[in-house]
Amino acid sequence: MLIHTGDKPYSCDVCSKCFNRKSKLQQHLLIHTGNKPYSCDVCSKCFKQKSTLQRHLLLHTGEKLYTCDVCNKCFNRKSTLEQHLIIHTGDKPYTCDVCNKSFKIKLTLQRHVLIHTGDKPYSCDVCSKCFKRKSTLRQHLIIHTGDKPYTCDVCNKCFNRKSILQRHLSIHRGDKPYSCDVCSKCFTRKFTLQQHLLIHTGEKPYSCDICNKYFSNKCYLKQHLLIHSGEKPYTCDICNKCFRYKGNLTTHVLIHTNDKSYCCDVCHKSFKLKLTLQRHMRIHTGDKPYRCDVCNKYFNQKSILKRHMLVHTGDKSYTCDVCNKSFKIKLTLQRHMLIHTGDKPYSCDVCSKCFNRKSTLQRHLSKH
Repeated sequence: MLIHTGDKPYSCDVCSKCFNRKSKLQQHLLIHTGNKPYSCDVCSKCFKQKSTLQRHLLLHTGEKLYTCDVCNKCFNRKSTLEQHLIIHTGDKPYTCDVCNKSFKIKLTLQRHVLIHTGDKPYSCDVCSKCFKRKSTLRQHLIIHTGDKPYTCDVCNKCFNRKSILQRHLSIHRGDKPYSCDVCSKCFTRKFTLQQHLLIHTGEKPYSCDICNKYFSNKCYLKQHLLIHSGEKPYTCDICNKCFRYKGNLTTHVLIHTNDKSYCCDVCHKSFKLKLTLQRHMRIHTGDKPYRCDVCNKYFNQKSILKRHMLVHTGDKSYTCDVCNKSFKIKLTLQRHMLIHTGDKPYSCDVCSKCFNRKSTLQRHLSKH
């Protein structure tokens, strides 16, 4: 009768929430006490409610008791089946009051509403960072624990997320299911394809608030902002040198280890970086993938194309502070500065004679 009358005579002493059944109040109290009296006999995981334990046990047994009448797909929860059925009906019964966007599932609507409210109800106990989703908080907590519970069966590399492991496995399989309709280039991730398409459209949707420079990738914008802030968050444990980008630190560390793990199959020359090996391989293949839009000249490195473009623009962006002479390339300015400083950083191992250019040292060595 309480269902019809709406009475809720059972009240929680902790938070004053009311319930129409004593059993529901007792279940609710477990939230405050933290007790988990129901334990799984298989993996010892504990639960607050018996019904949750029963659902959990289906993971171990593999039972899927609920079947879709349309496509015969099976599910281990009735609620999951109900959500699945919406795929066949196409119904989106849950609508956002702010923007009128509709959703199939109530939970998806609740998550969407956080975009409008800006609420981040899930907080990290370690660093107080807040998140919109509980699942995102769980993923974040792994940063503090350092756990990497997901291991690749092929190369034993460990990951902190199952999704990252699955993406990694595609490297071993060689899967690239996402193809560009413009140039037919294939990608392992849909997101990478979406980023690639911006090359063809020329779109740069991400803008710097400080200098108004535009970027095609949000990640590039984040990296760019470090230039303005001056932050160098990545520090070498050996020499304490700091870097703006993690990739630069990774490259730098190889100076200390002197490892050269990447070997050319043609001439057996070894390299510290995979990228350097890939560039080197173009010497053997003759590939020149970078083309000048002005004169159609091709280059095997992007950096060489950038330098070449200065021939057409005539820009000389690098100026000597001593004599005000300007240069197109930063490296040329650095070499020029040696004239003023008198530095000769290149030394002959045979006779100890010093030179201000590496090329001059190499010519000198040929005489020995």
